[in-house]
Amino acid sequence: MDNGIGIPDERKDIIFKRGNRELKGSKGMGIGLSLVKKIIKGYDGKIWIDDKVKNDYTKGSNFILMIPEANHNFKN
Repeated sequence: MDNGIGIPDERKDIIFKRGNRELKGSKGMGIGLSLVKKIIKGYDGKIWIDDKVKNDYTKGSNFILMIPEANHNFKN
């Protein structure tokens, strides 16, 4: 969760694409969130963004990660 500039609905999927740096004040190479999404998908998980304050993206973002529970029944 953050208190940043927020992300409009039409850009919420775009920011997970490699090389994306469309948002104001963004720095870096644009691979951070694309790499996170790739890792999460590798565990059959999901990642998405909601508005921190419902229907007001300008108040910040909430990044939600869901990863399935691991099976701990390992045999050596």
